[in-house]
Amino acid sequence: MSIVSVKPMPESYRSISKKYRPGHPPIFTDCGPAGPTPEEIEMARELFKILDDESKDWYGRRDIFRGL
Repeated sequence: MSIVSVKPMPESYRSISKKYRPGHPPIFTDCGPAGPTPEEIEMARELFKILDDESKDWYGRRDIFRGL
């Protein structure tokens, strides 16, 4: 079982230029050899959907959660 971590961007990062912002934390941690389950992936997608637009941009809207 993986730990799913999709959180809003910290307030302290918002004042930093997008070019120099630290990257987001890993979305799935403590994954087994098979990786995250379909249920865990769906949970991460649902959490991503409720983030504010700036946080979605921080996670890389086009790459990580393609199709949302």
